[in-house]
Amino acid sequence: MKYRYNVSCSETMSKIWTPTAIDCYKLGCRCSKCNIYKIYFASAPYKCKMKETVIELVRKLGAPEC
Repeated sequence: MKYRYNVSCSETMSKIWTPTAIDCYKLGCRCSKCNIYKIYFASAPYKCKMKETVIELVRKLGAPEC
């Protein structure tokens, strides 16, 4: 199975649904709507990896129970 994104999240991050990962999932992984992205990543030279983590969580565990 091929993925559109490079899934390279850590093993720890991809074992459970955290509140932040659930919020990202609910937003459809759209950074433009994410307050964490706006505060920490909008002007940073690196990017947020939560989208890749959410993709891996859905692949391993299925969608979260919201």
